[in-house]
Amino acid sequence: AAVQCAAPFQTSKAPVRTLLSFCATFLLMGGCCHAAPSGPESDSCSTLVQNRFFGFFLSSSVFPTVPCSWTLQNPDPRRYTTFIKVTKPTGGCQPFQLRTFQYDSFLETTRTYLGMESFDEIVRLCDSSVPVAFLEAGKQFLQMRKGPPRAGMATQNGDEDFKTEYLVVGKRNPSMAACQMLCQWLEDCLASSTSNRPCGIMQTPCLCWDKPPQLSVGNSCFHNGVYLENCLPSISRGGEGGWSVWGHWGQCSSECGGGIQTRARTCQSPPEESFLCEGIVEEGRPCNSQSYILKIFYTYPSFPTNLFFCEEWSSWSVCSATCGEGWQSRTRFCVSSSYSTHCSGPLREQRPCNTSAICPVHGTWDEWSPWSLCSSTCGRGYRARTRTCSPPQFEGKPCDGPGKQTKFCNIAVCPVDGVWNEWSSWSSCSATCSNGTMQRTRECNGPSYGGSECRGEWLETVDCFLRDCPVDGKWQPWSLWSGCSKTCGGGTQQRNRVCYGPFFEGQDCPGERQQIRHCNEKRCPAPHEICDEDNFSKVVWKMTPAGDTAAVQCDSNAVGVILRRCSLDEEGIAYWENPTYMKCISNDYRNIQTLTREHLSKAQRGLVGDGVSEVMNKLRMTSDDGTSYSGDLLAILDVLKNMTEIFRRAYYSPTSADMRNFVQTVSNLLMEENRDRWEEAQLLGSNIKELFRLMEDFVDVIGLRMKEFRDMYEVTDNLVLSIHKRPVMDQADFNFPMKGWRGMVDWARNSEDRVSIPKNILSTGKSEADDDSTFVTGVVLYRNLGSILTLQRNNTILNSKLLSVTIKPLPASLSTPVVVEFSHLYNGTTNQTCISWDESDSSSLLGSWSARGCRAVLVDSFRTKCVCDRLSTFAILARLNPDMNMDKMQLPSVTLIVGCGVSSLTLLLLIIIYVSVWKYIRSERSVILINFCLSIISSNALILIGQTQTRNKVLCTLIAAFLHFFFLSSFCWVLTEAWQSYMAVTGRLRNRIIRKRFLCLGWGLPALVVAISVGFTKAKGYGTPNYCWLSLEGGLLYAFVGPAAAVVLVFFLSFYVFLECQSFCIKSVLICSHKDSCFYCQRRTGKGAVRKTTEVVKLLTQTSNNPVPDVITDQRSEPGSNLGQYCQ
Repeated sequence: AAVQCAAPFQTSKAPVRTLLSFCATFLLMGGCCHAAPSGPESDSCSTLVQNRFFGFFLSSSVFPTVPCSWTLQNPDPRRYTTFIKVTKPTGGCQPFQLRTFQYDSFLETTRTYLGMESFDEIVRLCDSSVPVAFLEAGKQFLQMRKGPPRAGMATQNGDEDFKTEYLVVGKRNPSMAACQMLCQWLEDCLASSTSNRPCGIMQTPCLCWDKPPQLSVGNSCFHNGVYLENCLPSISRGGEGGWSVWGHWGQCSSECGGGIQTRARTCQSPPEESFLCEGIVEEGRPCNSQSYILKIFYTYPSFPTNLFFCEEWSSWSVCSATCGEGWQSRTRFCVSSSYSTHCSGPLREQRPCNTSAICPVHGTWDEWSPWSLCSSTCGRGYRARTRTCSPPQFEGKPCDGPGKQTKFCNIAVCPVDGVWNEWSSWSSCSATCSNGTMQRTRECNGPSYGGSECRGEWLETVDCFLRDCPVDGKWQPWSLWSGCSKTCGGGTQQRNRVCYGPFFEGQDCPGERQQIRHCNEKRCPAPHEICDEDNFSKVVWKMTPAGDTAAVQCDSNAVGVILRRCSLDEEGIAYWENPTYMKCISNDYRNIQTLTREHLSKAQRGLVGDGVSEVMNKLRMTSDDGTSYSGDLLAILDVLKNMTEIFRRAYYSPTSADMRNFVQTVSNLLMEENRDRWEEAQLLGSNIKELFRLMEDFVDVIGLRMKEFRDMYEVTDNLVLSIHKRPVMDQADFNFPMKGWRGMVDWARNSEDRVSIPKNILSTGKSEADDDSTFVTGVVLYRNLGSILTLQRNNTILNSKLLSVTIKPLPASLSTPVVVEFSHLYNGTTNQTCISWDESDSSSLLGSWSARGCRAVLVDSFRTKCVCDRLSTFAILARLNPDMNMDKMQLPSVTLIVGCGVSSLTLLLLIIIYVSVWKYIRSERSVILINFCLSIISSNALILIGQTQTRNKVLCTLIAAFLHFFFLSSFCWVLTEAWQSYMAVTGRLRNRIIRKRFLCLGWGLPALVVAISVGFTKAKGYGTPNYCWLSLEGGLLYAFVGPAAAVVLVFFLSFYVFLECQSFCIKSVLICSHKDSCFYCQRRTGKGAVRKTTEVVKLLTQTSNNPVPDVITDQRSEPGSNLGQYCQ
């Protein structure tokens, strides 16, 4: 490395000490010199130079083959500038083969050089008119690349080497040694510059032409215009221009009478720089100007022994100048003689000489003019400066050197569009046989400074074909298995495959072409073990062996299949089980399910989907109409689960209507008419877990969206949902239900089930940071989920509603227990046990229900309190009293049978009596009484039948509706009797129109009320799990209580009017029977009135105890006369 570092300066005349210090300085700055084959080039022959500030290389060592590249990396373009000196070859150069450029970075993906700038115009390697080229680079990378010769150009053998030197100089405070070399390069660059070949060095950080500072006497550290580093000052040897320092003065030519001392100097400049040595070579000065020197040697003190005397003048010396004005000198000596006198006169004389010869005057350069403006406003231009030569005189030499210097400049950058380089050669074919591809690439130069990108592709691909490849045979997919040769008792079936190929001498397909396997190995069923073809539920079920399941398509309003299994009974006889519809989904629910999945997919991608509220509302309205298949229930569960995931996303915030629709849909799932479908869907399996988990996730999602101290309370026909958000450090216990929050539904308002969660259930043992957080409490009270679950085992029953308690975030453990109080559904039960839903407990006899973690505290015979140390879904399991008859399928109780039977027999006997004497008592009142008896008898019969049909939903609904009708009919016939009595009192005529009105009131009005009730409620509420009568929930019971109360009110008003009328008539009769008042009676009633009124009084006296008198007719009066006529 030291040798390489010193090599570029061998042409310089700097001392060896300076070069060594220069190398040592750069070695410390740049570290170890190395060249590694890396960088943006993909060539196999590439060199990357990093952390080097100087060096050189020969082209033969860097470019042994083509293509090859050499790249120099600038450590920091903001602080350093790179300078290059290329010594061109004298011959054997291939034009356009070497490219030199700088760039900022290289994009491998698009093969593009960013900020690329070419130096080919400056280097001109094959232009031998200028042997050396200089250039300046300021970007991150500078690269020289030697590529293959261009197509169509002759290739020259034996390319000569060219030498490249590089120097990296700091922009601020550059090293003196670096400046020494750079200034020399700049001087050589400008000296060789012409208008066509400007200098490639545009500016330097060194001050190359400034006058050196004044040095102290004898300072020799300034040499050749450059200050030397690590230099020890010595006695100055320099003088003016190229002269050496003057020598010492010589010995005086005479000891007396005046002599001459001379000194000389030499010109150290080379012949081409002789103009720097101007002036005389030797100069002299007078010396020993005394007239004589007397030397006396005394033997005795006053007697001289020796005296000196002056000689004659010497000949004149050579003239000091060959032209112009010079000087000649001569000397003499004083010669001693005995007893001589002192020599007089000067010892040295001077005279001018050669005054007539004129010296030649060489031509001299004036100062350089300032550099001109750049020839281009942007991009690469050039500047020039000139100087004038003072002409020589008297045969003097002309001025040596150029009169004009040019150099490149770049005052602003121009947008440079990207330009493609030449295409590389085609690669080899990618395949050794058959079809393949060949590729070639090209690189983009630029763009720079806002220029446009290179247009076109950087990669080209063409197809190539060498030969056909041998193709081995390939098996085609197996065909389907053929039908079994036997339906039972063991048969065979086979499948085949075809070999495709081989081609072009490939190998044949290995393996067999046919496979055979056994099938239907089970025993053939006997005729009694096969279910016969059956037409059930408008579906034809074909013959199916026992143990198999038949499947048919669902109805046209649904998708999926209906399944029906053929099983064997205890005697081994095949029979059809009931079909299951858990694989059938109604089209409405299927469409909703599809829409929900689409919205969920959008939410998972972060998209805001419009229409989520509409889908939720549509689901609620559809579920209000009920379900047709058990598969509908599973589809609703899937939709609700997807809706919960949509609500969880931050991109959608559920509205209050969405939350109400969600809760109402869950309530619709738990309707009584869905009980059989839940059993078919196996809710006791994983579905009950999905339902509990769904509600838990819903509480979590809504709790996250709620603000603190906000509550949500939803009451429906089948569940109550309560969600509360409170801080952990809340000072109040949580109780469910809260005061005034029971809702308007009767079962929720009358429910005595309660939950109590202590206030310190979460705050104990928590840090302050946790205590500042919030928690969400959710409670769900299920009205009839227990009846759907049918947890009855032998003599145990579910004796309470189900209640779920959830806290989010879920605590690891509870510091205090949760207290849940249940009211019993059945009286007279014993052994009350608290159970909770626990999926982890697989050892429980109740499936996932477990009695662990809870203890029961009996409050009284109607309530039980569960104290639990875990959060879950809770209920009460009790043991039946042996004396209680809880089986709905047994006969009604004896008391009910006796009561209804006696009432019905008595009424039936009354009807028989009336029919037997009908011709004697035929009247409207008798007709009304018979119809009344028939309605009561029908009601009693329906009560007895309804007690045994609670499990049959359709029949129980019909019984409840007919009971509603006959009970209302009984009250309406009582009202009809009151109307008939009023008509009799007011004296209205009897006709068929009146009788038709009686029938309309007795039978038509109840039928109208029942029809309206069924139409509005869609038969919901007719029949309950415990009895076939109107449900106490939903207000349907008012459809019976209201009309009945109205009938009773009208009846009492009619009875009151009748009594008032009877009292008035009696008073009128008494007044008319008085003699003094007879005139009034006679005038009002005519003759014989006293006799008639007397009979009326007697008749009234006989019937005064009857609250509803029949038609009172005077048999002796005119037809149609009655009490009203007498009162008139």
